[in-house]
Amino acid sequence: MTNPKSHAEFTVLFADLAGSTQLYERVGDALAFRLVEQCLQLARSEIEQRGGRVAKHTGDGLMAVFADANRAAEAALRIHQAVRDLPLSSGQKIAVRLGFHTGPVVESENDVFGDTVNVAARLLELASPGRAITSAETARQLEPEWRVLLRPLKPRTLRGVSRLTSPFELVCDSPGDLTVVQSVNLEAEEKPELRLYLGAQSVVLDERNPSVRLGRDPSSEICVSDTRASRQHARIEFRGDKFVLIDRSSNGTFVAMDDEKEFVLSREEIVLRKHGYLALGRTCVGNPYSIGFVCM
Repeated sequence: MTNPKSHAEFTVLFADLAGSTQLYERVGDALAFRLVEQCLQLARSEIEQRGGRVAKHTGDGLMAVFADANRAAEAALRIHQAVRDLPLSSGQKIAVRLGFHTGPVVESENDVFGDTVNVAARLLELASPGRAITSAETARQLEPEWRVLLRPLKPRTLRGVSRLTSPFELVCDSPGDLTVVQSVNLEAEEKPELRLYLGAQSVVLDERNPSVRLGRDPSSEICVSDTRASRQHARIEFRGDKFVLIDRSSNGTFVAMDDEKEFVLSREEIVLRKHGYLALGRTCVGNPYSIGFVCM
């Protein structure tokens, strides 16, 4: 087995045949198998014609990688068209779902791994039959001819992905049926945001809500019912494009940030980054009052 290799960037595309389980029930195993194989072969052909590589099959679907996000978008559109136009026997039709995302991957043998693969797989889960979903990271790399086919969807947190994701639908209707709904401005930077959560309590810090109080005082935005916490224990402020934690307590604020070793902040300030936990007056480890945070 070869050693894993990190690459700067790939676009990972997942394709899945929707309704294949029901197809086996309706037409029988033999015919359903032939129809599924026919669709997957079409998808493979469209991928390879546009410079992509099929890394593996995933049940009644596949995963492919592209060096160019534009080629991935073109393959997604052509796969939908090819499957939709396929004259299947017995009056049966199959629709395909697609999800693709761009980012760094780890390559080992013919397979790829990493967060980029995970996000692409979760985007696939958002796609309904006949649809293709991509990410803002991919959208920024697309040429104008593909950007005009994007429809922004509501930002959301994907399963297994801590950060907020801004998905887009790539319109895959027939070229003659396409209607440009709106122009998508992808040049504007995303606004920084910090999310805090403790049990049922949650707070979002951004330019509209630039500060939050942490402590035992009931008026605190995040109220911690721990005797080790001071009434007005700490604050977090939005400064420019950063979120600054300011400790004003007797027992200090414990910080476990971005998978690094926990440390104690005592009458000091620190910039929060990525994700982690805060605890007022005692360690985060095993502490039911630990406050989770995610910077986006």
